Amino acid sequence: MKNIILFGAPGAGKGTLIELLGDKGFQFSLVNPGQMLRDITKEDSEFGRKIKETMARGELVDDFLVTELVKKKIRELEKGKPIIFDGYPRSLGQVEIVDEIFTEAGFDLPYLVFVKISKEEAVKRLSARRVCSECKENFQDFEMEDPEKCPKCGGKIIQREDDKPIVIEERFEIFNLQFKIIDHYFKSRDRYFEIDGTIPKEERVEELIEIIKS
Repeated sequence: MKNIILFGAPGAGKGTLIELLGDKGFQFSLVNPGQMLRDITKEDSEFGRKIKETMARGELVDDFLVTELVKKKIRELEKGKPIIFDGYPRSLGQVEIVDEIFTEAGFDLPYLVFVKISKEEAVKRLSARRVCSECKENFQDFEMEDPEKCPKCGGKIIQREDDKPIVIEERFEIFNLQFKIIDHYFKSRDRYFEIDGTIPKEERVEELIEIIKS
């Protein structure tokens, strides 16, 4: 089975695909540096506070640090399960070292799987997202009976600043610039797959499973 790097613009639904894989009982190892960094920010340490401040400013955490976290995580993974990278690599430095990380750990080189959606679709999806200020659960505005009250805990429903249309468009353009580097690297090595992010999610997850198993 293939190890993959799951990629997609904001709103592409990568998280949903990963959840569906788990729901179907598909066995895999997930490496998500973004979540790893968020976990570190919860630590009561100077290091955790520095990471939190960096992320709060919207800046990328140092490549070296992220790479070391990824190396440590992949060395701990169980052999025999396909690996899914979510949110890595994100920069030229990370792209150039990703194959080295897999090789050093004794795993097969990863394939890039790109979940493709248009900017218009990204804006449509993310601008409809609402978040409970208490339990942090996500909802779609058209699914809610009361647009101001959380159906789960009764908390106040808000729209995140980064889910407003103008911010979504900016995030999408930044993603496209970053992705060109990654796209070229994997296409030139014939390790690239693409999934239509607008087809029903059940079809998307079945296509992803087929890619991993092929």
